[in-house]
Amino acid sequence: MIELVIMEQYKLTPSEYFVVKLIFMTQEGYEESYLLRYLKINKSTFRDDLVSLQDKGVILKSWKIPNKGSKFDPLEIPLNKNFFKNMFKSSLELGKQLFDAYPMFVNINGSTFSLRSFAKKFNSIEDFFRFYGKTIHWNLELHNKILDLIKWDQDNNIGFLKMTICNFVVEMKWNELEALKNGDVANINFDTIQQL
Repeated sequence: MIELVIMEQYKLTPSEYFVVKLIFMTQEGYEESYLLRYLKINKSTFRDDLVSLQDKGVILKSWKIPNKGSKFDPLEIPLNKNFFKNMFKSSLELGKQLFDAYPMFVNINGSTFSLRSFAKKFNSIEDFFRFYGKTIHWNLELHNKILDLIKWDQDNNIGFLKMTICNFVVEMKWNELEALKNGDVANINFDTIQQL
């Protein structure tokens, strides 16, 4: 589990890991501010977590933690470059796992097409991996569910995955695949598909 590796390496508590992940997501440009939502719920220990993260070297000591009631801008928090690389690396690992699980080819009307192309939308495979991590909010539980859905599609010859991996991620098609598996789409479920 990627989160545990990072927590062990930097000796982070679950609360500290969650806080730094929210900071990381904010700095990555998420439109919805999960950090602000978290502060509304748990403002009392937030400053203590920042102090501890700074003591553990995750947040650079050059940054002065604002006093209570002072202006706080999460975009100004300098994260340790090695920690940032590890967070980024975890995103790459999730993307690589998806890439490896996704089918390589599909046969449509006797022609074979590649499903793992990414060059039209991304400059490199690393860009795609990073985009995937960001899309799923680095959520390992969701990632594992997506991998299970892909496996279900392949094991049962469902034939839903006739799109490129980029379209699958950009359009979050795992939601439709899950709805298909659960029978939430026009009263069609796996049992019905098998009978057809």
